[in-house]
Amino acid sequence: MRIIVQKFQKICLNGHQLSVQSSRQLDPDEFCPKCGTSVISTCQTCEAPIAGWYEPDGIAYFGPREADKPSYCKKCATPFPWTEQVLNNAIELIALDDALSDEDKQLIKTAIPDLLVDTPRTQLAEAKFKKVFPKVSGFVKDSMYNLLVDVLSETAKKSLFPD
Repeated sequence: MRIIVQKFQKICLNGHQLSVQSSRQLDPDEFCPKCGTSVISTCQTCEAPIAGWYEPDGIAYFGPREADKPSYCKKCATPFPWTEQVLNNAIELIALDDALSDEDKQLIKTAIPDLLVDTPRTQLAEAKFKKVFPKVSGFVKDSMYNLLVDVLSETAKKSLFPD
């Protein structure tokens, strides 16, 4: 009989990964040493654990193992706080650009969530983003790049920011 141990992540509300452990227990007074925000190990909506990785019994692992930081809860599909912050900040950045029409602002706002994950809507979102992004002011464009480059899906990142 094979036993598979599920590892769980502890991540602060700003998205700093702190550790992976075997149990879901969390010190209720734990804060991130990088930014000082609260640390979670479960979805704040449905309380599903934030998965790390699986370790099959009897297999030896050497070296560091890193778990991906999820953007959305795998049980209820709610964005995690760090994903929600990126979405809200991107929308707020676009609102700061006085050079964009309200129609252009709305077009890019609706595209952003579909750029974070690879879905059938990602290509449409890329087209919307590419249509409006050249019109965006330089200061907003730089900030958007810095905000989104680490959270975009790989497909969107290659298409929008090919470097």
